[in-house]
Amino acid sequence: MPQDYDSAYKAFYERLFQRWNIPVETQVEVSRRAKSIDVVIWCETQHLQRLTGTAFAHFRRINTLEPKGPEDPLNRANYMLIVSRAYGLLAKQKEEADGLPQHATINIVCSVRPDTILDRLQSELHFVPTDEPGVYLCDQEIPRRIFVATELEVIPKNYPWLILAKGAKLLEFFERVVEEGLTEYVEVLFQVAVDIDPETLIEGVRKMASRHKEVTPGLRRALNAWFGEHPEEIHKTEVIQKVIEAEKRNASIRVGEEAMIQAKREDLSLLLESKFGQLSEALVSKLEALRDVDKLTGLYKRALQAQTLKEIGL
Repeated sequence: MPQDYDSAYKAFYERLFQRWNIPVETQVEVSRRAKSIDVVIWCETQHLQRLTGTAFAHFRRINTLEPKGPEDPLNRANYMLIVSRAYGLLAKQKEEADGLPQHATINIVCSVRPDTILDRLQSELHFVPTDEPGVYLCDQEIPRRIFVATELEVIPKNYPWLILAKGAKLLEFFERVVEEGLTEYVEVLFQVAVDIDPETLIEGVRKMASRHKEVTPGLRRALNAWFGEHPEEIHKTEVIQKVIEAEKRNASIRVGEEAMIQAKREDLSLLLESKFGQLSEALVSKLEALRDVDKLTGLYKRALQAQTLKEIGL
């Protein structure tokens, strides 16, 4: 996975498990040939209890985690390498029981669906869909799971896997974590998605910034926090900052236009009432439906001269 966001993934998972007081390591070397495992999570009994109901409820004593981005998709060769790393890690355990396959899990998070692994080589690698959309299981010796981010449901349990999503799933996930105020997820998406799928991230920022007023400050806090820690990366999100500023300006324009429409509508209503008495509910509804400033202005001018509502065109 490219270094740009590889470190962001590892740091995110490291913080997540440290917050739960579960031992976690990144870049765990198992041999010179197999290189290193991206993330290893070590679980005792009390840790496994803590993980109940989370995305990691299936974890065992030793758990490897390997993210695969769109520029480094999972294929047969790197799948076999991931498996060999896990066995190499078990071989290094001092306690004999810890080195048994049934005490470990292999977890691979994919940004794009690995069709070769899941379809063409299904009879050889034995991955089958589970009851959870986007989760595939090979229950051989060391149980292995593949999490396809673009197929997962956008529910809190899956949030730790969805940081690798792209396209429509990324957009849905981004909108959800912004609305829920989950700044840590927003920050990691700024670091990851700006490389994986910048167009979708920008679309998400545009949609969020144009909605409720309380959303934009959350976006800005996340951006500022990231800039503070990674000033060298500010060039990546200049376009995002511009989107937020543009949406703020557009929102101000929309508010001004709405105020003008409301004022024109009230002026016309008052004039009609002064000339023709109380307005019918049908006419009030018709006036409320008018949203064109020029049309409202024209109706007002005609109402000044008209002797009947029919002359105005109402």
